[in-house]
Amino acid sequence: MDLKQLEYIVAIEKYGTMTEAAGQLFITPSALNQQLLKLEKELDIPLFTRNRRHMTPTEAGRVYLEAAKQMLALRQATYSHLQDLADCQTGSFEVGLTFEHSSDLFARIYPQFHKKYPGISIQCHQMLVPEMLDMLVSGQLDLAFILSGKPEIYNVEYIPLSEENLLLGIPRSHPLACKAQHPKDPCVTLDLSLLKEDSFATALKNSTMRTELIDPIFEQAGFHPRIMMESSFNAFLEQLTALGLCDTIIPQSRVTNRQDVVWFYLPGSPRFQFGAAYPKGYRLNRALSDFIDMARQDALKYLQFPPPSEAF
Repeated sequence: MDLKQLEYIVAIEKYGTMTEAAGQLFITPSALNQQLLKLEKELDIPLFTRNRRHMTPTEAGRVYLEAAKQMLALRQATYSHLQDLADCQTGSFEVGLTFEHSSDLFARIYPQFHKKYPGISIQCHQMLVPEMLDMLVSGQLDLAFILSGKPEIYNVEYIPLSEENLLLGIPRSHPLACKAQHPKDPCVTLDLSLLKEDSFATALKNSTMRTELIDPIFEQAGFHPRIMMESSFNAFLEQLTALGLCDTIIPQSRVTNRQDVVWFYLPGSPRFQFGAAYPKGYRLNRALSDFIDMARQDALKYLQFPPPSEAF
């Protein structure tokens, strides 16, 4: 079996169409189709049933795919083991990062990692969590650092690193700012329904922060917010609130402005996890395991916050 062909067949099953699979593999759909036809001719049996919208594995295809996935997993585990035997002197990894949390973390821990493993190269990719999850499942990423309210729903291996609160920020000029009992830190919960006439700046619509945490918060409050701005950059969302333009909801670790913005806990005390994810069945070698451990120590130092009931 050609390992490259195995990767192609697994991608076709995952993405369901030749066009989408080819895009993920960075080849043309016609080239991918030729590889499939070549393999089916060699085996003398069809591996997929085809229609305009979807490609579905045949019974023979399912048998081939099961073996293909096992062989690809065996290849990865073998290479990982060999790297350990060679003291991880060389190697390269593809790592996914969120735009702020894990990018900042990477900048803090990479010098330490590079000093310990100078022969290991890491290629970073900044993207939203749903994109990283797709790339983990398809084998395009070795590791990703993700934010989530429900990490257990993902079809990946997951290691929690830290947990923190989401905070509600309103301009200090807001009429409800007087409800804050402390000039610097959040210590009270504000009823979100009191802000239903306000404008908000929030995380991007398709981000896990938005879909798993922020949108449900508004649903529970009984209204759909007026969204004036969406962004992956919490500093920008905070800045808009500091200018008196809107309210915002951001992670506690991203709060920097305590002069122009008043911060509150949210009803239900929503919290999210920050963690490391990697493909199911993936064998972490010593270098990646150390990288995750460095991330854990950093996250506990910079990203760990107790829940509101224990904060004061």
